Amino acid sequence: MDNQLTVITPRPEVRQHNALINSSFVLNTLEWRAFTAILARIHPDDEEFKEYFIPAPELVGDESGGSAYSQIKSLAKRLLDRTLYVELLGPNGERVTKPDYEYISFITKARYVRQRGGLFVKVNPDFVPYLLQLTQRGNFTKSLTAELKSLHSSHSFKIYWLLSEYRTFGARTFTVEDLRFRLGIRPDEYTDRFNNFKAKVLDKAQEELADTDLRFEMELLRVGKAVQQIRFTFNAGPLVLEPSATKLPFEVVKPATAVEPWAMNLLAVGVAEAGCEVIRRHLAEGQYSVEYLDYVLEVLRRPRKSKIRKPADYAYKCITGKLLLEEFRRSQEAPPVAAANPVRKSAVKPVAVVPAETVYQLEEVREMYETPGPFAKHAERAPTFDQHIERIYLSQGFVLETRSGQQVLVLRTPT
Repeated sequence: MDNQLTVITPRPEVRQHNALINSSFVLNTLEWRAFTAILARIHPDDEEFKEYFIPAPELVGDESGGSAYSQIKSLAKRLLDRTLYVELLGPNGERVTKPDYEYISFITKARYVRQRGGLFVKVNPDFVPYLLQLTQRGNFTKSLTAELKSLHSSHSFKIYWLLSEYRTFGARTFTVEDLRFRLGIRPDEYTDRFNNFKAKVLDKAQEELADTDLRFEMELLRVGKAVQQIRFTFNAGPLVLEPSATKLPFEVVKPATAVEPWAMNLLAVGVAEAGCEVIRRHLAEGQYSVEYLDYVLEVLRRPRKSKIRKPADYAYKCITGKLLLEEFRRSQEAPPVAAANPVRKSAVKPVAVVPAETVYQLEEVREMYETPGPFAKHAERAPTFDQHIERIYLSQGFVLETRSGQQVLVLRTPT
């Protein structure tokens, strides 16, 4: 049977459902390497788990002989015993606001294959909705296998995933209690002083992630002298697969020599080539048209009360987040057909020009803020809802009004 094991080439990109990312569990470094190696062997189109074989060098590096055998044999036993405290999903595979949790064994079979020199594992089918067929936008997070390979501390792996989920925002804030829960830290660990938790968990993760695409800074938010929240800020662009001598080899599709006119326009306002590549993929998938890109740039050029501080970020978020797509579609609607007997020009009264409006219900904006998902990822999530409104809406010219008894955010632009 060992000789019949199918070798699956690891992929450069790995995926997890956001519910699994935010679940409460801790793995040691060797277990995280095995976890990452398994994810790298799952194809987005897979409908069921395969039997995965992981060569020893992927787990223990250059070690060989009795030491490698001992480590992997011990790892196989630990993986069988490992249960994850998993956030349960809603009926349609979505996250819910107040989830329940359940202990689930991750691996159902594991052993060291001496003849092949590696680890053989089978994943519990209960993890199918968390790792397979991840296609619904906002429900899953992608990361690069090569970036994860550079990590060593067990908590660094989890913090990398937690921040990667908010890659588009550039920031994520946790209460200390919430972060400890998601890292799987026991109630009796690091309880004497916050500085102990910071030094052994946060500072170590910051040092390791400094060499990845998620280098971050921390801000400790205090109430009195006690640290209540931790705000992580980072400047991470879209995932870009790049070859490197220190990373897994994979084929890179090079962009065409000729740059499309729409891409030249976006590059001119500061959108990075990596961002253009994301938009290029969206166009190929039919998520929006080239005309929509032109419309966003036209909106960007419109006169407004307050200047847009980061035009590139504004354009990229409006396009990939489809923030103006409905407004664009309305603008493309055909004008009504003229009447058979039009009114004589002398009888036509001048009509005042009414500014075009973009209107959002405040409650809908609050729901998007409080429930991370495909909409919440369009903009950076501020620590409080009021700060979110100020940063994302009021600073861009929106005003808060009451219409039909409901509060709305309104942006008026001249037509």
